[in-house]
Amino acid sequence: MQRAALQVMHPKLYWASVTTQINLAQWAVEHGLSDMCICLHFWASVFNCASVICNRQCPLHRDPRSAPKGFDIMTSVGHYCDGLMTLSNLGIQLQYNSGVMVSCSGYNVRHGVTYTGDHIVWAWFMHDSLHNFMGTPRPSYAGYTDVY
Repeated sequence: MQRAALQVMHPKLYWASVTTQINLAQWAVEHGLSDMCICLHFWASVFNCASVICNRQCPLHRDPRSAPKGFDIMTSVGHYCDGLMTLSNLGIQLQYNSGVMVSCSGYNVRHGVTYTGDHIVWAWFMHDSLHNFMGTPRPSYAGYTDVY
């Protein structure tokens, strides 16, 4: 689902990531790294990093290693109540119920989560270092286009 979400929200970032993964697989083949090829074959995400956060309050923070022009996607699951995500420098608070997916620039937007109960968040993000290693150009910031 996060693949489709990124393709709609930031198509240039989506295709830059796909290109990076294809180039990385070719590089691994050229260097005889068959284990890496197998892992890349099964890595179903366009994001190159993932974090699973279990039952932890998340104070307001930024992610300095995330791609500045990219989006992070955070998906929440669990049996909990009073979930609240704060995007403080945007002045936004979101009801963060189970099943909610939120996307923002973790590099630029201070974000944090509070809740009561059992809570798991899958956070998908990208580090520029892999794109830089593969020589993939960074896409520009996402833009807004009217849809008619």
